[in-house]
Amino acid sequence: MNTAAISSQRIRMQLKYDLIGKDSYRGVTLSYAFLANQFGHFSLGFIPAFLLYYFWPWCWILWFDTAISAATIIALGWFLFECFNFLKPLLGNKGKYVFQPDWWNVGIDTFIDICFFACGAFMLAAVASAYAYAWIFPVVLLLILLYFARGWYITKICQQTAEYPFQFRLSQWQFRIHASNQQAVLAIQSAKPQGMHVLVIGPRGCGKTSLAVAMANERSINGQKCVYATASKLLTQMHDADASILQSNPYALTTWRNADWLVIDDLHPGEPVQGDFITPAIVQQHLQARQENTAALVSRNTIWVLGSDAPGTHTQLHIWQQWLQQIGVQSQHIRVLDLSL
Repeated sequence: MNTAAISSQRIRMQLKYDLIGKDSYRGVTLSYAFLANQFGHFSLGFIPAFLLYYFWPWCWILWFDTAISAATIIALGWFLFECFNFLKPLLGNKGKYVFQPDWWNVGIDTFIDICFFACGAFMLAAVASAYAYAWIFPVVLLLILLYFARGWYITKICQQTAEYPFQFRLSQWQFRIHASNQQAVLAIQSAKPQGMHVLVIGPRGCGKTSLAVAMANERSINGQKCVYATASKLLTQMHDADASILQSNPYALTTWRNADWLVIDDLHPGEPVQGDFITPAIVQQHLQARQENTAALVSRNTIWVLGSDAPGTHTQLHIWQQWLQQIGVQSQHIRVLDLSL
């Protein structure tokens, strides 16, 4: 799993934010939820092992030391439980997925969970066992977990700073899709493009926004710096310098001008709502607010979420394609995902 080039100072700033203060009024970040989740896994290893050690002294029959035996039983139990959770969907009906999960990614996440469970269980053994070497295993596990947890913590920072309206993965997308669009999405996700513009169109309720969010979120999980913005928000930020945007949000990793992937939502609703909310002419007007805007937009990997026209027409799609080419986007860098097919 790749991780973004985030400085140790930025990580410490996020840790300070997550660990100090009251989340009851400022909300819970994804990075905080990750820390709380893994602490919960540690506790679910330690507490059952302690109860088994304290209330069932006969568990020494599995090992010569009661504390080590209790830790081994609990760690093995959680290992079998996590293996079942991982293998059941892997060996089950894969046809239920429109886009297959990243099984390697899921496997690493499962491995981390197992390590936290085992670390908690064997921490009880380290505390209660009469043998000094009982500390070795939980300490080794902690060192392994620090390596993997750092990468996952950075991943959560990448996801939350993108400001997606909801958390959604590509494997969770369960809408109807034409085979050609499905292959196009897979090709886009596997590529390492620069300056690709993806136009997602379709009627209400076909999953346009969730598909755009899922495609960008997969990039965030791989450590890329993404930005989600409604059209109105983006038009406002076109008037602001990068320094001003970052000053207003010190936890942001990037601005729209420097994002690896940019998602622009709510351009125009399409059927059954008549009329255009945001047109290329309006975007062009605000794009001219700063000299650097046009070059920045052309060179960004961007997902544009559009509503459908009246059935059987693609007027708006053609207008947006023509405008993108007018500002400098090459036609071969434009992709269309028509979810109305």
